[in-house]
Parts: sequence; structure tokens; C-alpha cells
Amino acid sequence: MSTLAPSRPAGAPLSGGPLFLPPRWRRAEVLRWLKRTHAWCGLWGGVFGLLFGATGILLNHRAVMKLPVVEAVPSNMTIQVSEPHRANPEAMRTWLAQTLQLRPEQLRIERQPAKAVSWGDSALQQPERWELIHSGPKGSINAEYWVGNSAVSLKRRDGNAFYMLTRFHMAQGVHPLWILVADSIAGCLIMLSVTGALMWSRLHGSRLMALGLFGLPLSGLLVGAALSL
Repeated sequence: MSTLAPSRPAGAPLSGGPLFLPPRWRRAEVLRWLKRTHAWCGLWGGVFGLLFGATGILLNHRAVMKLPVVEAVPSNMTIQVSEPHRANPEAMRTWLAQTLQLRPEQLRIERQPAKAVSWGDSALQQPERWELIHSGPKGSINAEYWVGNSAVSLKRRDGNAFYMLTRFHMAQGVHPLWILVADSIAGCLIMLSVTGALMWSRLHGSRLMALGLFGLPLSGLLVGAALSL
């Protein structure tokens, strides 16, 4: 005659549950929540994780290996500025944004006051300098204007497709909405790490092995950071 194992009461802790959870949380409902959270975070971050991973490899190795995929073509020009548009930095920014088909808030103003500079045995008065900077996923623009001049000099860099992808990776010069998306992906990676570690501890190994696997990449991170200083 076969004997039936006693059924586990609903909501009772699981035997051999996740190693790093308190005993009162070692329940089937908690494990089910961990699996669902891990799955949904993986679905949301899957495509974006591929983008961030590929561009991260390019950023890590483009300087050492001199990868030619990330390119930006520079160009310089000088344009005349009428009197009303050079009255102050805000007027300059409004005019320059309209000329370059940008929004005024996309141009950052850096203002250097007038000062005396040494020139041989004498001192000359250097005029005030305005710099208007735009940095976007497609390239960058740097406009320089010295107060009193009738022209502004422009330095432009137009990037290729890989340049644009790396800018999206670093969230530089992008819309605030993309920054929120990038933050959500970072949050998904954190949740994937936490839920993955907890589920692994439910199914495999011991605390000592888990701590060893966790400590190995952490040690590599600390050693690499120390050698880079």
C-alpha cells in the first residue's frame, strides 16, 4: 500500500527555499513573483540590452583597437551676425538656434568675462567670450563669439550611424524621454541581477558557492579599477 506524503499547508514556507531570503519569505508565492519579475524585466530590457551591450563593446575598445566604425566628420565656417543678435548671449542663442534649425534650449551657453592677458612686455584687454555648445546624437556644434566682432565661428562634427548609437548609449544630448528609458533599462538590469541570484540560490548550490561566484566579478571590478587609477 502506497502512502501519500502530507500536503504542505497553503502559504507555508518552502523547504530549501532561496538561501538569501528570510524564512518567512520562502513561500511559493514569493518564488512565483521572482520568476514573473525576472521574465518581464528580461522582456523589457532584451532589445535595449542588445543595443547597450553592442555599443558598450565599441566604446570599450575603440581607443585601444582604433576601431574605424565610430567616425565624426569635422567642418568649420564663419557666419556674419547682425547687431541686434549680438546684444547679449540670449539673443545670440535665439538667432543661432533658428539659423541651425535647433531649439534654443539645445544650445548651452558658456560665458567667459573680459580680462587682461599678458602679451610680451605689456598687457592687453581680452574681450568677453561667448561659447554656445550643442551636443546631440547626430553630432556636435561649437559656436565661438568674441564681443565686438561681427561674425561667429562654427565648428561642427557630423557623426555616422555608429556615432549616433554610442551617443544614445551615453545618453548625451538626447531628449529627456530617452534618459528615462535608459534609467528603466538600468533598473531592469538591477532587478534581473537580484531576482536571478535569488532564483539560482533556490535551485542550485550552497551559500559558499554563491558567495564565490558573486565575489569573483566583484574582485575583478575592484582590481581593474585600481589598476586604472
